[in-house]
Amino acid sequence: MENTIIIKNPLIFMNLPYMKKRVLKDDFKSGEPKIFSNHDVPVSIIITFNDNPKLCDDFISKYNDSFFEDDFTYKLQIEKFTSTIEKEEEKIKKILEEENLTPIKYETQYEKLVETDYENSLYANGLIYKNEEGKQVMYTGIKWLIKKFGANLIQGRSVLSISLPVILFDKRTLHECLAYEIRAAPYFLTHAAYCTDIFERLKWITCFLISTCPIDVIQIKPFNPIIGETFQVRMGNLNFYIEHTVNHPITANFYGIADNNLYKIYGYMITDASTGPTTISAAKLGRFFIQFQDYSKYEIRLPGVLVQGTTMGERLFNYVDKCLAIDHTNGYCSYITMNPDALGFFKSIFSNKQITPPDTFRGMIVKLKDVTVKYDKCTHEIKEGATPLINIEGGWTRECCFDGDEYWNVEDYPLFEEFDVGYVLPSDGRKRSDRCEFIKGNIEKAQEEKEKLENIQRKDRKLRAEYMKKK
Repeated sequence: MENTIIIKNPLIFMNLPYMKKRVLKDDFKSGEPKIFSNHDVPVSIIITFNDNPKLCDDFISKYNDSFFEDDFTYKLQIEKFTSTIEKEEEKIKKILEEENLTPIKYETQYEKLVETDYENSLYANGLIYKNEEGKQVMYTGIKWLIKKFGANLIQGRSVLSISLPVILFDKRTLHECLAYEIRAAPYFLTHAAYCTDIFERLKWITCFLISTCPIDVIQIKPFNPIIGETFQVRMGNLNFYIEHTVNHPITANFYGIADNNLYKIYGYMITDASTGPTTISAAKLGRFFIQFQDYSKYEIRLPGVLVQGTTMGERLFNYVDKCLAIDHTNGYCSYITMNPDALGFFKSIFSNKQITPPDTFRGMIVKLKDVTVKYDKCTHEIKEGATPLINIEGGWTRECCFDGDEYWNVEDYPLFEEFDVGYVLPSDGRKRSDRCEFIKGNIEKAQEEKEKLENIQRKDRKLRAEYMKKK
């Protein structure tokens, strides 16, 4: 065992691809790691250097006092291995038995849709949607809307405020979708928490922002939550809670806290989607804050979504406008433009081919004072002549780079599995009668239950309005 070491607090590594790229390279590339995890959080790592036992001492000497000391304040606990791998596995099994959480399984894995259902082409202004069954669901929905409200009436109207047939729905609630989209948070926010350099921390938070994009490509409407409806889940080292608090606009308040108070996320999310003759525009507004143990405060602003070809033509999906990662404590901002080389009307006259794929984004880290943040929109603005401190570029289906250095690659960061937190509140959206019947395949019963819940919600809204008038 002279050529083997054990790391007992390997949280900063988080996953194998990251470890191999940032640690087991150059002199240590011969190291063979085995990661033991508890609910996707690494508990210990055993590394065997088959070619050279001396590397054990060299590794301990380099990393035992600090890990990437220029950027992080994280100290590793590394020892030469004296036990057996079998004994270590037994320890992990005991930990799992003590905290026996139930994994949450979904029929559709959203993050895989980018590869299976879409095509990223230079000859389109968005990702081309290839799922014919999914197209028919949306066509059915649009036809139903036109039949009920008329083509003119639905233009610009919020899709989320209209009662749709249950057959057009996803099997998830909106809360489940919002939680699902941040499943990479433990990677990036854990790295950010240990950063000592303010720009390194902002880079990792920017990666978290971009990592939500490949997961949010669904084209089927989730169940609208009801006032007081909740959802809670554990992802990696993050416990996340969300509750529906306002009907119009649809608003959810959320709070998430990592183990040992390493970081927390909190705020409220306003979700809306409106229709045009052949388009659907969607936005997630509100305020999404991130705070670390040193009380430094950050905020992310998500990009807008545009779905084209809802009634005719080729179906396209893409992110539009701007997105931001804001450092409120130090006064800096990652300012990112989605699809910066999109063909406008005049450019499309001369060419039908973009310079870069439609998933491309470009931006820069600048001083926050040079950015105008529009909290009610995604059309944030930057002052002319703002000095770029660090350049940002990549593709939201692929990677995120800073001054040419790759920080996030979608293949290196598989999403954390979701677990029940040990109990499910009566208000949890997964207990909704319409959702439960829909999952069972009882469509008529699901529609009946959906209408019951909507009638209760309308009555509740009326009572609240009458109460406010009296006040």
